Amino acid sequence: MDFKELVEQNQEKASGRVWKTVSQVPDTDDNEFYSNIWKDNLPLAKDVKIEPGCVIYEHVKIGEASIVGANAVLRPYTQIGHHSIFGTLSCSEGHNDIGNYTTIHAQCHITQGVHIGNNCFIAPFFIASNTPSITPNTLNDHFGTDGPHYVKIKHTYIEDNVRIGINVHMIPGLRIGHHALIDQDCLITKDVSPWSHIRGGKDHIGRQI
Repeated sequence: MDFKELVEQNQEKASGRVWKTVSQVPDTDDNEFYSNIWKDNLPLAKDVKIEPGCVIYEHVKIGEASIVGANAVLRPYTQIGHHSIFGTLSCSEGHNDIGNYTTIHAQCHITQGVHIGNNCFIAPFFIASNTPSITPNTLNDHFGTDGPHYVKIKHTYIEDNVRIGINVHMIPGLRIGHHALIDQDCLITKDVSPWSHIRGGKDHIGRQI
């Protein structure tokens, strides 16, 4: 089965759902055909590369010359700028945006309400949370409230030119200022000023030096 037949088969199986999948990258330079796979709901800019196994929902935007790594997941209303990389096995939970010339490395979790600037680098195993408590019914403020356990999402902001090391976690509602450098293994519990260097280490909270 060639790639075009595979795509047609996947589209038929996905009929009536909100997602499309790619289980094989085409061995072709026919970017026009490749872009037309999701032409109605997923506009792909010029020279976008989507690697095998990705799951990409409707209403996702991917800028020119960006790359989505193998087995990544992009949920609705994820926006990726141009010349950016969204790494292998990483997940965007949607309703967030990633700037231009930014790299999200492998196995990162970009939850809803995260806003990442231009020219950033985020190393593997980054996690940003968006609610202050765990409840059985947490809903996004894009969809309104429903039930007594509703918790409004707290948005996270990572400004331009930030560098984040391996295995950094953030609690909800924080801002990392531009040109900040976050060492590996930090737990970020408060806002980080621009041009800061945050040194961490296993089992303790990042602190400014």
